[in-house]
Amino acid sequence: MSVLKLIQKPIAYLLVGGLSCLVTLHRLEARTEARTELPASLVLTSVYEGIRDIHGQRATPELYAGGRSLRSSCGVIRSSAYCPLDHVIFIPQRDINIAYQHGDAALAYIIAHEYAHAMQTAFRFQPRSTPVSELQADCLAGVYMGLIPNLTFDRSDINEIVSFAHRIGDYAWNSRHHHGTPRQRRRAVVSGMQASFSGKNGLKACL
Repeated sequence: MSVLKLIQKPIAYLLVGGLSCLVTLHRLEARTEARTELPASLVLTSVYEGIRDIHGQRATPELYAGGRSLRSSCGVIRSSAYCPLDHVIFIPQRDINIAYQHGDAALAYIIAHEYAHAMQTAFRFQPRSTPVSELQADCLAGVYMGLIPNLTFDRSDINEIVSFAHRIGDYAWNSRHHHGTPRQRRRAVVSGMQASFSGKNGLKACL
């Protein structure tokens, strides 16, 4: 996703930091020139719009990105999260900055993971166990990233995703916030990306 040819398409709206701004949605195609990182606004738009279209624009959550926090019916959100009460995804600037320590594909992973939580809730297939739910969201994120028609991920992008998945894994088995070990999270997202070769049927591999 980092080494891409940009072909301009219609303008789309994205809420960033609570302010409505115009960003241009592009079609992204691989090329062989030197790597460049796409700006966060473009990654946010492309991934969000792409997953929305995979689901036929059904149960589309709102996306807020940038800023430090978001006041919601779930309380004040200060980290990347999905609020089921408002059907809203929030990704703070801090997490965007952390993602870019790995690369733009890591941000795509965050967006896809939180969108997966929205779909778990909307279509009522979310596991009761937190680690299982999180790993399922990782798997779905992998499928989503593989299916988005306007994005192409190269080997370097996949390395960014895997290294970030490893980073956010944890060993807090006794905590209700346990999301899965680094190895489990790596395997879940990679399994999803592999399943995407089956098209939308690949989503079944995560359920």
